[in-house]
Amino acid sequence: MKSFHKTWFIGIPAFIIDRAAKLWAGKALQGNGTLIALPRLLELRYTENRGIALGFLSGEIAATLLLPLIAAAVWFLVFRRYRPTPFTAAASSLILGGFAGNFLDRLLYGYVVDMLFFPFLPWFICNVADVAISLGVGMVGFSLLFRARDWSEKRAKVNG
Repeated sequence: MKSFHKTWFIGIPAFIIDRAAKLWAGKALQGNGTLIALPRLLELRYTENRGIALGFLSGEIAATLLLPLIAAAVWFLVFRRYRPTPFTAAASSLILGGFAGNFLDRLLYGYVVDMLFFPFLPWFICNVADVAISLGVGMVGFSLLFRARDWSEKRAKVNG
């Protein structure tokens, strides 16, 4: 897990930037409409997502708390079988940093603050934590497809 510990410098800033962006959005955007950041590419809008991914299970507080915990536990159980490389450890750090940001919102408020709206994807609004999670998952997918060396299993310790 040595590689994993070194990459917390990725997950912790992702968490901090996400928290700062959500606090800023709550103050600057809530009730104030839309801020055009990059015309036709990115707008900033305050939204409260009471579900998970794209509002799925909206209003189901227990499910929106329990399912991410189950996903994190499954990821941990799978990931611990493999010797982490700096690449997979960085991916995991992004995923866990994003998970922590969204989970804290759900725990404290019962919803996740989203603010990143892409006009060319009118059904999609997200936050910094979602971007970190998506980037981390994309890195894992890339690693599984093109970096087989990232997935060498740990050897069992033999007593004796």
